[in-house]
Amino acid sequence: MKKVWMFGVLAVLATTPVLNSSAADEEKSFVPAVVEASTGAIRVPEGYRLWPTLGTWAHAKTDKALETEGAGVHEYHVVHTQPETIAYYQKTGQFPDGAVLVKELLHAKTMAMTTGPAVGHATTTKGWFVLVRDMKGRYKESKLWGKGWGWSFFNADDSEHAASKNFQVECVPCHIPARQLAPANIVDEDKWIYAFGYPVLQKK
Repeated sequence: MKKVWMFGVLAVLATTPVLNSSAADEEKSFVPAVVEASTGAIRVPEGYRLWPTLGTWAHAKTDKALETEGAGVHEYHVVHTQPETIAYYQKTGQFPDGAVLVKELLHAKTMAMTTGPAVGHATTTKGWFVLVRDMKGRYKESKLWGKGWGWSFFNADDSEHAASKNFQVECVPCHIPARQLAPANIVDEDKWIYAFGYPVLQKK
């Protein structure tokens, strides 16, 4: 009996470090390079352009620009995410905890080319929007975290300090149409994302 008891103790001791390590790995996997753990401050991830592109939104010229410059592209919004986010979404139909969406805002120029009379191309970076999926409500006191996501906008001259101060005021209004267009059966927090514009998320 004593030998059996000792064996049980040794088994528990042997598995305890593994369990602790697993919990630590889970927290470590929560985008440590993007989120300041103690404050929840978000920054633009380095090398995001090497991530897969989720999709691109083209914004056409309107109002005075349309009148003076003619038809063409005003801005491109190119959205990137981690490859594992795409794989997870294709498998489950939702964004995983720690998913990072980087929307790079690019100035655009339109010109006549042999391929067409009004062809737009990206020029310089105007800024970034960064969203971080948060399933655990980690930063309840922050005005840049809520509704299942961390939200931040960055000007082109500073990729480490968010220019946005309150996501409810500065971010949510632009995402209300996404909720209106989202399928009824998806996770509520994911309805804030314009996923219909990202064909790569669909199952192969």
